[in-house]
Amino acid sequence: YLEVRGDIKAEDERLKRGPSHFPTVSIIVPVWNEEKTLEATMHSLLGLDYPKDKLSFFIIDDGSTDGTWKLTSELVQKYPQIQAFKKENGGKHTAVNFGLERVTSDLVGCLDADSFVNADALRKITPYFDDTTVMAVTPSIKVYEPGNVLQHIQKTEYSWSIFLRRMLSALGALYVTPGPFSIFRAQVFRDLGPYRHAYMTEDMEMAMRMQKNRYRIVNSHGAHVYTVTPKTIKSLVKQRTRWTYGFINNSWDYRS
Repeated sequence: YLEVRGDIKAEDERLKRGPSHFPTVSIIVPVWNEEKTLEATMHSLLGLDYPKDKLSFFIIDDGSTDGTWKLTSELVQKYPQIQAFKKENGGKHTAVNFGLERVTSDLVGCLDADSFVNADALRKITPYFDDTTVMAVTPSIKVYEPGNVLQHIQKTEYSWSIFLRRMLSALGALYVTPGPFSIFRAQVFRDLGPYRHAYMTEDMEMAMRMQKNRYRIVNSHGAHVYTVTPKTIKSLVKQRTRWTYGFINNSWDYRS
């Protein structure tokens, strides 16, 4: 309890000070048939309160078959901060790795194309990197505009998860770096290698790999990211089955 209280106080002081400098940041957005949400996702990123010359975006189209690439091309023409690439379908982890190969910035993150960030999210994350021992920072994830009872239940669950991750951060025990807007030092991927398939839970495996190598992960309680959650029992069960299957298998792989 005292450790968590101390972590909260330290975070409040850090956020009051703001970043000591603005490191360069690249955000990778892997997409596959995301024409319905991609534009809103990119506008949330373009609205980040961060120096524009320090921020760049990579949209990686993982073989979409709808109008995603057409929309992406239009965004690239309008916004010079955005670069776009199209590849054959290989899964999310291959799309993110494709982007990582082109990153030259100090920090790098990912944002799923069904997620949206608060304008101040990056400003609330980058101050943590003033501590040279911090190698990754995770945000607080909330449910985006819940529309039915199932999504409202998930909203309550996600609120509890925000507290849980803050507690695990204080204990140095975070076991997942979520796809929506976890920010890493680019050095992490040069040292430890790219994402792996990891039973379709690559963000969990990466966090466990970092923990195994004693790379410090912390949580920024004030950096808010919103994600679209399943609307039906069937889609929720499918999502949670994947998460549980990935957790069990990755935990076994990293049981040491």
